[in-house]
Amino acid sequence: MAISRTSLALDAAGPHRRLPRSGYMQRPPAFHQAFDGHLLLYDVFRHADGERVLGIGPPPRNLLALLKASRTVARPSGTPLALKLYASLSTSIFEWTGAPAGTEALELQVADQRFMLPVQPNHSDALSGARLLSTINKNNDLAWIGYWARWHVQLHRTDTIVLFDNGSDAYPIAAIEETLAGVDGLKAFAVIDFPHAFGPVDPLVRTDPFWARFAQIASMSIVLRRFAATARGFLNCDIDELANPPGDTPIYDSLDRTRAGLLILPGIWVEPDAAPLASIFDHSAFAWTGTEKERRRTPAKWVLDPRRPWVGNLGVHPYWHSIRGRPMLGKSFLPDAFFWHFKAINTGWKDAGRASAPIRNAGDICEDTLLRARHAQLRAPAYARVACAI
Repeated sequence: MAISRTSLALDAAGPHRRLPRSGYMQRPPAFHQAFDGHLLLYDVFRHADGERVLGIGPPPRNLLALLKASRTVARPSGTPLALKLYASLSTSIFEWTGAPAGTEALELQVADQRFMLPVQPNHSDALSGARLLSTINKNNDLAWIGYWARWHVQLHRTDTIVLFDNGSDAYPIAAIEETLAGVDGLKAFAVIDFPHAFGPVDPLVRTDPFWARFAQIASMSIVLRRFAATARGFLNCDIDELANPPGDTPIYDSLDRTRAGLLILPGIWVEPDAAPLASIFDHSAFAWTGTEKERRRTPAKWVLDPRRPWVGNLGVHPYWHSIRGRPMLGKSFLPDAFFWHFKAINTGWKDAGRASAPIRNAGDICEDTLLRARHAQLRAPAYARVACAI
């Protein structure tokens, strides 16, 4: 079935808007055009416990006092609800308590604005034990999406994919659904329309310059709290990234060897190939990486066991490269647990020019025989419709 979301933005013509970090600093106009100052919530849904209601949004920043003074009533009962906010640098979780059974919507009063927010269902029970993979997409070639999905299904036994589409205009969402429906072994998927501002890079801060890219970070919390709360594992891996099965073991099963259920995956860049490419190609066209001396490391990704008790704390927020709020010494690393990051699988929508920046000296690259062998392990595409939408 289709997945609906409940989003909320303040009136753009009103007096209230989110301000950036170090707001006194003068940023270029392009930053302010891309910065989302009015969105409050990307989604509102029942907690996996069936009692609380959660909202996922950007960080409140200067809007915190305004939100703390807000009033929320459950509808149709009219029961007043208590709100608690769990904020981090780039995202926040709203927790409403006291909503009785049968609550269909929240009536939220923020300053002089009133909003009616339908409460969406939680899908974690239906996906209990799932081996879940998630990403955000914009106009990635459908062949790339298909190969990325088949790789993780065949090598890691991924059985569920949650994909957020960030305003693709090269094809309709139905085309992504058709692609995933043809992946043999994929049991369930959801393609979620997510046309929000992706967010800018902040040129004036040294620490966490990507902090204002709220949408993707918030999408990870939506996955964790609405879909993956009781999953076997939640793998964060983008369409230009393919995870290696360490010791030929699916990455989800490797979580049993970690201290806290959080396995960090270092990355290795896969260089573009100078040879001409066919008009339709996928990751299997590339298997050249840097030599051991010149190997380029790319920022890490992760796979998480959401069933570990510490993950239930709403102060835990998944980010691109790790989990904020994790316990001390909570990160684990394992031999051969890493991913390949493909420079050529790139449309330029958030990282223009990467595909055209290979290692300059041809003597500094070599064929990655393990990657080539992994490509060879994949079966040919299966086009039978075997997966179903969540």
